[in-house]
Amino acid sequence: MVAANIAAACGMIDVDSRYTAHGINLFGYDAASSEGKRRPATGILRSEDHELPPLERRKLLSQTRDIPRNFPTAGWMIRRHLDYVTTFNFQAKTGNSELNKLIERRIREWSRRDQCDVAARLGLMAMIRMAECRAVVDGDCGLHLLRDGHVQGIEGDRVRTPIGGLPLGVNPENVIHGVEIDDYGRAQQYCITKRSKASDFAPNGQDFVFERMLPASHLYLHGYFERFDQVRGISPLAPALNSLIDLYEGLDLALCRMKIHQLFALAFYRGDPTSVTSEEREAGQDYTQIKLGKKPIILDLDIGDKAEFLESKTPSSEFQSFTQLLLQLILKALDIPYSFFAENFTNYSGARQALLQYEQSAQIKRANVRQMLDFLTAWRLRLMMLQGLLPIMPLEQLQWEWVAVGLPWIDPLKEVQGDLAALSGALTSRTRLMKSRGEDFETIARELSAENQLLESLGLPTNVSPDNALIREMAAHAAA
Repeated sequence: MVAANIAAACGMIDVDSRYTAHGINLFGYDAASSEGKRRPATGILRSEDHELPPLERRKLLSQTRDIPRNFPTAGWMIRRHLDYVTTFNFQAKTGNSELNKLIERRIREWSRRDQCDVAARLGLMAMIRMAECRAVVDGDCGLHLLRDGHVQGIEGDRVRTPIGGLPLGVNPENVIHGVEIDDYGRAQQYCITKRSKASDFAPNGQDFVFERMLPASHLYLHGYFERFDQVRGISPLAPALNSLIDLYEGLDLALCRMKIHQLFALAFYRGDPTSVTSEEREAGQDYTQIKLGKKPIILDLDIGDKAEFLESKTPSSEFQSFTQLLLQLILKALDIPYSFFAENFTNYSGARQALLQYEQSAQIKRANVRQMLDFLTAWRLRLMMLQGLLPIMPLEQLQWEWVAVGLPWIDPLKEVQGDLAALSGALTSRTRLMKSRGEDFETIARELSAENQLLESLGLPTNVSPDNALIREMAAHAAA
């Protein structure tokens, strides 16, 4: 290698050959050169929106919508993702208990489906779950904020550049996938189209007609973005989509093969009738007529044939192992551990470790959903003040928090003991512990105070420690 470098410096070898010596790269990145060992890189660098042009985007969206309809595993992994990411409780944090109760009551009233959804189908939390579902499947979706306080859900395929063109005053060079952006890539307007109604008289519902250009301040676009210059979201299921389809088709073919083996379960043979005595023929099985059910099956056997049952090991153990590996890879598209799918796959320690790792990935996704909830809450609280439902005050005074609902204990005794040890060691606080469980410590403290006052007024003990005789009796009864 040293000799090669010296020779190159002295001009003894050409420029191209100086980069390799004995098959070893001396400069640069090996990943930039395929050398015929793998598919070469194209060298084309484009924005993510140009990597998925409108026609290809529609094809991808069609596939991601179709697979959950027909493959229960795909639907399950989406629902499991939604269970962990979209479940929140609203808690007002103004410092004024009466104002907190008023704000929480107003939010509960607005969360009803007739008050929140303009179509009166979904309550607030169901709408948030649906928005995240559409973002996972379609890549993104929009929530249109209406003047009367209702919200209209707009699916991602309705934001598009219509076939008939854009209205006057809109520069088509600044429109990407139905979104007009400025020089910094910030959305200015969304081109909203509407589908032709899929009624009983017009069942197709495939045409998109231009409806309006919607200002970006009136629509919240919720989606999955991987790059800075990306305008439209792309489904996180896209990398796993082909594998999902292959797994669905493979399982379907394996089921067909099993049915075929069950259908053709007999092999037919027949021996030489001259070699069998009349006594053996009378005592033996008559293979010309066999009953598998109520009706006999008539077999026309040639000489040298007989009938026997076949046994087939379908599906094979290799197929099952490969299916498990493929499913593990597919679940990684949403960061879901395989132990969620197969509960008996690992022990307690493995399941807890997988859960903790998934919690880390879920925190970022929850933050995106919480940001959407905060945006809707700030808009709706301002509107409530204008409508006289809340007292007029600076928005900074209206503090709140959407707290993610905590997970149930896997092993309650061990986890409670761990929480108590952390509290006694001053490693955490009651507020943080309750928040991790999706609860508010202040609310629990007030409930405990009210309960203790009631118990004292009735002359009942308020002690809930294990030394309490009543607690010991209830524990013994539960153990029995």
